[in-house]
Amino acid sequence: MNKKLLSIFTLFSFISLADKPNIVYILADDMGIGDISGLNTQSKIRTPQLDSLINNGMTFTDAHTASAVCTPTRYGLLTGRYPWRSELKDGVTNGYSKALISESLDTVPKLLKRAGYNTAMVGKWHLGFNWTFKEGAKAVYDLKPDSRELEDQVDYTKPFTGGPVDCGFDYFYGMVASPGMPPYTYLENRNVTVQPTERQEWFGPRPKFPGGKKMDFERKAQMLRPGYKAPGFESNQVMLTYTEKAVDYIDKYSSEKPFFLYVPYASPHTPIFPRKPFLGTSQTGIYGDFVEELDWSVGQIIKALKDSGEIENTLIIFTADNGYAQAGFPQEHIDKYKHEPSRELNGRKASLLEGGHRVPFIAHWPKIIKQKSQCSTAVSLNDLYATCAKMTGIKTDLNQGVDSYNMLDLLKGGELYERPNMIYADYSGKFAVRKGDWKLILNPNPKMRALYNLKNDLSEKTNQYTNPEFKSVLDELMKTITQVVQNGRTTNGKVLKNDGPEKWQQLYWIK
Repeated sequence: MNKKLLSIFTLFSFISLADKPNIVYILADDMGIGDISGLNTQSKIRTPQLDSLINNGMTFTDAHTASAVCTPTRYGLLTGRYPWRSELKDGVTNGYSKALISESLDTVPKLLKRAGYNTAMVGKWHLGFNWTFKEGAKAVYDLKPDSRELEDQVDYTKPFTGGPVDCGFDYFYGMVASPGMPPYTYLENRNVTVQPTERQEWFGPRPKFPGGKKMDFERKAQMLRPGYKAPGFESNQVMLTYTEKAVDYIDKYSSEKPFFLYVPYASPHTPIFPRKPFLGTSQTGIYGDFVEELDWSVGQIIKALKDSGEIENTLIIFTADNGYAQAGFPQEHIDKYKHEPSRELNGRKASLLEGGHRVPFIAHWPKIIKQKSQCSTAVSLNDLYATCAKMTGIKTDLNQGVDSYNMLDLLKGGELYERPNMIYADYSGKFAVRKGDWKLILNPNPKMRALYNLKNDLSEKTNQYTNPEFKSVLDELMKTITQVVQNGRTTNGKVLKNDGPEKWQQLYWIK
C-alpha cells in the first residue's frame, strides 16, 4: 500500500513538474525600443529573430526597468525589490565591488529551485562579488571601491562568494560585468577560469583624432578600462562565448525537471566589438552591427530550444536593462544614420525620461501566449519574482519580493494585474513616480522637476509641473512616492526598513 501511494505521489509530482514551463530570460544591455525592427518601422537595424518572437508571441508596449542603469535593474529583476532599497543609492558596481544581494533576500532562482527547477545563468553579473584577498592584504572593500587599489590584493586562485551560485543559481558562467571592465576573464560557479596575469592598457578616444578625442566616437564606443586580463582574452568573443554556453546548456539538458536559464548579454553595451561576420551588416555602423549579432545570438538559443523539443513549453522573455547609451550611439550618429534607438521617446540610458527606462519586452510561450498579441499595461522587470511564484504555485514570504507583481494573467491575454504605481531611478539616484497616465520627475532643483501625462504626451514635450490645473495630481504623486519609500515596500504587509540610512540625500522632499 505504501509503495502504491509512493507511486501515485511520484506520478503527480512528475505531472506537476511537467506542467511547469522552462523559463529562458534574455536581457540585452543598453538597448532602445527603436533598435528592434519589429518595434520600429523606421529602424535601420535588421532583427529577424526578435521579429519572429514578436510575431509568435506578445509585445508589452509599456514595460519598464526599475532604474535607467545596469546594476540597479539587475538587482530589482532578481529580487523583486526596488534597488534603492539596497545599500546602493546611486550609480553602479564595478569589478571589485562587494556583493550587493544579501543572503537574507530571496531571489528568482532561489524561488524556482524550491519549485523543482534547475537554474543556470550565462552572462554578465554586475552585482558584485566577495573576492578572497591575499594573506596580509589591507583591502578597503565596499560597493564602489577603487579597482586600482584592490586588483593586486585579490587572490584570483581562491573561490569568491556572493555571486550567482550564492544567489540561487545551480550553475554560472560569465563575467563580473561588461567586457570593458576588469578583471578581464571568465568565471565559472565560484572560480576564475583563467588567471588574469596580463595587463589590459587603457583603450579609448585618441587625443590626436581629427577634431579632438571628443569626436572619436568609434574608440569611445570601444573603450577598455585598464586592469588585469587573462592571456588570450578578447572582448569581441564575449557574446559568442555566452551564446555557445547557453546553447550547450540547452543541448545537454537531460533532467526531467524544468529549467530556468538567465542569459544577461553584455551588448549592445560598450565596448562595441562586433565579430567579423557582422561588420558592415547594418546601416548604422558598428552599433547596428552589434545589435544584429545580438539578434543572431538570440536566434541560436531559439534554435536550440526547437531542436531539443522544448520550445512549446518554454516561456522566453527578451528585454533590456535600460535604454540605449549615448556612448554607444551618439547624437551625431542618430543624425548621420537616421536611426532613433528610442523611437519617439525622449531620453536614453541614465535618464528619468521614458527613453531611459521604457524597454522592449517580448514574451513567447506557444502553449499560453497568442501570436502577434500586445499588452499595453504598464509593467516592471521587477515583476519576474511574483510571476514565477504564481506560475509555479510556490508560496513566498510576504516580506520578500516586496515590489513585484504577478503578470501571469497578462501573459494569458487577461487584464488582472494589481500594481498601483511604479518608481524609477536614474544614474544619480534621483526619482520619478508613475501612477496611471501621470509621471512625476523629482529633482532638488525646482527647474528640473517635471510632470507629464504619458497618454497625451508620450514624448514628454509638455511639462505640466507648474500648471495649477494639475496641482491635485502633483500632490497625489508626491504622497505616493513618499509612502512607497517610507513603507519599505509597495505590496501589502508590515512596514519594512530600507537598507542603509533611513534618509539619504536623494530624498530631498522628505523632512
